[in-house]
Amino acid sequence: MAVFHLVQPHEPAALTDLAVWRYRSYASDLPWARDKIRELLEGDHAGAPNPEYVLSLYCLTSGPWAGDAYDTALRLLSTPSVLVDRGAPGGPAPLACTVEESLLATGFDHPDIVSFGVRGVSTAYAGWSGVAYASHSSERSLTTDELVACELTVQALWCFTRHIQQMVEDGQDPSMPERYGWRFLRAAASRLTTARAQETAQHVLMREAIMKTSGLAERLRAAQEALRESAG
Repeated sequence: MAVFHLVQPHEPAALTDLAVWRYRSYASDLPWARDKIRELLEGDHAGAPNPEYVLSLYCLTSGPWAGDAYDTALRLLSTPSVLVDRGAPGGPAPLACTVEESLLATGFDHPDIVSFGVRGVSTAYAGWSGVAYASHSSERSLTTDELVACELTVQALWCFTRHIQQMVEDGQDPSMPERYGWRFLRAAASRLTTARAQETAQHVLMREAIMKTSGLAERLRAAQEALRESAG
């Protein structure tokens, strides 16, 4: 597994601008990561994987929203696709500015969005496309490190199980080194789904929301079964 940390300053004029930039950046970030991996392998490209995902973290220092519009803005950040025409001929393009304005004025919800905020402490939503978190109490809210650590763990395991799934779909019997076999995935699933005695309720809610919206739990079970069958 290879993880690159990219820092890209960007000052969006609106949520739609941020959403479009996110989708368009895939067209340059993924090829850049692929070329960097091949460069690091020093010519041995036979086993070089193609990068699969860009995990985006946005640090928003301010916003023009207040009240219900602020809550709606966070929901839109977790589901940015509703602001973008991804099938446009020239690549992802913004929908009319009135779409964002209308959603902010009337509210937005989606059946796949899961809230994990705590009243007076944070407003937080997890969706298939993103996780949005706003702290209202720095002393009591989750830290950036906690959010990033959870997301990186989930995304790394998602890519790992996706690799196993791809082998199965290609008609192969998936195999991994013993230390990363089905027992490794069983342990990873337990760590991500079982609360610890001294773990905060916010951390538990965060993990549950991200696990549910990412679909990782089902992927872990399927990957475990596939590796166990191959080992047997």
